Amino acid sequence: MSRFVKPALWTAGVLALGLLAFGVVLSLNIPYQSTAAPETTPVTTSATTPAPAPAPMSAYVTDVRPGPDDHTAVLHVNLPTCAEAPLAQVEEVDNRIEAGVLFRMADGATCPHAPADFPVKTAAPIGQRPVYVNLGDSWGLVAGGWKRCDQILGCFPPADHCSRVWVAQLEFSAEAEDPGSTRACDQNWLIHDLRRHRGEPALRVAFRWTGTGWGDLASAKGGGCGEILAVEPKFPTALCQDLKPPS
Repeated sequence: MSRFVKPALWTAGVLALGLLAFGVVLSLNIPYQSTAAPETTPVTTSATTPAPAPAPMSAYVTDVRPGPDDHTAVLHVNLPTCAEAPLAQVEEVDNRIEAGVLFRMADGATCPHAPADFPVKTAAPIGQRPVYVNLGDSWGLVAGGWKRCDQILGCFPPADHCSRVWVAQLEFSAEAEDPGSTRACDQNWLIHDLRRHRGEPALRVAFRWTGTGWGDLASAKGGGCGEILAVEPKFPTALCQDLKPPS
């Protein structure tokens, strides 16, 4: 056999064996495994956060009236006609009563106001206790019915005209920035050194009782009675004759 024929036969044999092995692999039906795709986490969208409820508002109380019994008062208010869930509230604190009317308004809502009444009921009889509304206004049941009480004197001013409460009222009326000093007082006449503005010297003022409070009648820069008697000769000298100048 030629030396060229043997290599050819050998090559053909190798190819035949390769084809036979490939056929065996196909006959085994081995599944093809691919690279798995990376897992992904589904994206979830949260629900829309609801808008907060509007803050409650206080209705302005224009009047406080007696109720059907001694435990009840009626708050008279001007309330928007589109107010939501108006509610009267009452709290008894020490020897006073705090009351009001709360309501809510929808965002952007506008509507006219109208009068409305809201009764409030206390655990104990109201009696002479003041009813506070509007963060400071006080009302009380006095002789002749309910009335708005004085900001300084309250509903029941003291009988003593020389009381600090009456003096505080005159300082408030004079718009004094600092408390002054009372130099002399009886039930009809008063000498009080006022300090209207901080850093300024005190001004001596003489007052006469008017029936509803102290009314000023004369001022003085010096001591004694001279400047006061020059304006009001009836002023009792016993209250001023020994006084030194204001300081």
